[in-house]
Amino acid sequence: MIKNKTTAIILAILTFILGSILLTSIIFYLFGYPLSSLAEHQLYFFFAILVSAVLASIVYGRGSKERASNVAKILENTLSISVEEKDIWKILNTIEQLPPYVVEKYVSLDINAVEEFEDQIKDYKNKLSEEDLLKIRKIIDTPVEDLQDVLSELYQETNMEQFKIMVDPQAKPLIDLNIQELRRILFVQKE
Repeated sequence: MIKNKTTAIILAILTFILGSILLTSIIFYLFGYPLSSLAEHQLYFFFAILVSAVLASIVYGRGSKERASNVAKILENTLSISVEEKDIWKILNTIEQLPPYVVEKYVSLDINAVEEFEDQIKDYKNKLSEEDLLKIRKIIDTPVEDLQDVLSELYQETNMEQFKIMVDPQAKPLIDLNIQELRRILFVQKE
């Protein structure tokens, strides 16, 4: 498993470069073509590039399934919530797309993110099963300090800066505000 994203990127690039060179050389050697005839046999070269891109993608994504599995175990052990690995993987990818400086901005300005996405949440609410709503309710009913402990464990497992920012005591009011808004949107109308 590659924990450092920069290392994963570097290894993926090296895999792509070395894979392209090695596969091109092997293909041309097997077919008995001189490397100088590369322009004439572009299809083979393209195939080598394509295979190398797939290998680089595998190297870059290495550990993603294991990371999702470990996060699922953390959620199961700490909150007694069972979430499928594929769902965890999607969530982690979504969180990774949110730059840490944006999370810091939300914390420093105490921005109500739930309110910003209220319409989307209401639309998505209809797609949630009762079991999904129970899981969300369990998270919402968990004290913020306990949620921050979970976020701390998630940071230790994933090394995602976004989790580290949310563990900071300054993030507590933001988490509390957004949980209250989520509770209002998802559950107040039902009760």
